[in-house]
Amino acid sequence: MQTRLWSLTLGNFAIGTGVMIVPGMLNELSADLAISPAQVGMLISAFAMTICVTGPFLAGWTSAIERRKLLTASLALYAAMHWLAALSPGYHTLLAARMLTALGAAVFTAQAAATAGLMVPPEVRGKAIGLVFLGWSIAAVVGTPIGAYLGAHIGWRPTFGLVGLLAALFAAGVWMQIPPKLYVAPMDRAAWKALFANTPLLLAISVTAIQALGMFTIFSYMALLLKDFIGATPTVISAMFLCFGITGVLGNVIGARVMDRIGPMRVGVVAMGCMLTAITLWPLTRGSVPVTVVLILVWGLGCFAINGSQQARLVAMAPPLASASVSLNSSAIYLGQATGAFIGGLIVTTQGTENLSFYSAVPMATAIMVSLYAANLANRKRMVEAA
Repeated sequence: MQTRLWSLTLGNFAIGTGVMIVPGMLNELSADLAISPAQVGMLISAFAMTICVTGPFLAGWTSAIERRKLLTASLALYAAMHWLAALSPGYHTLLAARMLTALGAAVFTAQAAATAGLMVPPEVRGKAIGLVFLGWSIAAVVGTPIGAYLGAHIGWRPTFGLVGLLAALFAAGVWMQIPPKLYVAPMDRAAWKALFANTPLLLAISVTAIQALGMFTIFSYMALLLKDFIGATPTVISAMFLCFGITGVLGNVIGARVMDRIGPMRVGVVAMGCMLTAITLWPLTRGSVPVTVVLILVWGLGCFAINGSQQARLVAMAPPLASASVSLNSSAIYLGQATGAFIGGLIVTTQGTENLSFYSAVPMATAIMVSLYAANLANRKRMVEAA
């Protein structure tokens, strides 16, 4: 595996850390800005919805740009907007800064995976994409817990500033490591038309949105949930995020290693099964730190493996449409995140945290069923085309 892929992994680490620090700092943001947890959830929702809406358009508009220049510029924008967020005088300015920050993430997340596919032979493409998404798992292990800890101890503003510094450093790494003159296939109308005519591919993309909805309905408010259920302090919350991230890395590594052997669809179903188990059993965590730790570990095992497996699955289903499908899949991730954070905020405001796990488990179970149906439909389509 090419060592140059690690620059993309680290870039995703910066992106993932910037995305995930807001849930970790929920309690601090709420107290310092005198806003409700649901309003903090809107920071997550607005960020995600910006990526969802702009992602496909940005992918099309930037398809003619050399990948090295594009990925470096997107990380540089991400850095600058985190510094702007750190200087925000109030909630609405912070909200606007987060939406601008999302533009950098919208480009980098999808195009890093597509670029990795250009840099390796087809037979190891799944492993390469899994390696690139390992950055998100590293963000969960290191970025999210440290973000939660620093947010509580030095404040959310310096924490945003540090994420901006990371993004700037890794932008330089991408520029030095990614070879020049790498281009993706142009995303013309024909590609989009072919994608939207491919029902199994669209169903596979919908799995991403549905499982992300289930995930972020509860995860967006995890800091509040831990405080309510086990009376967690900021240090304990950081430790829980660390546990989550440790098995996130483990699950991502295992998934990447077996993906080319058992197929990305099976990896994805197992990953979602781990998350569904933890979410369904979450009510048992009330008052019990040991049960909370166990379920956090099980949950993390599947959480980040699903992203790499879904990207690899789409590339394998229709290689000529990879640029369009991966871009739309990235939008689906953030559509689910935005919708989940919004729905979770409504539930927290009207019902508290008691029933969050139920509202999260239903879409997660649905995502598993849709994934299996999409695989069956794709198999039947291949049989018909081969006949």
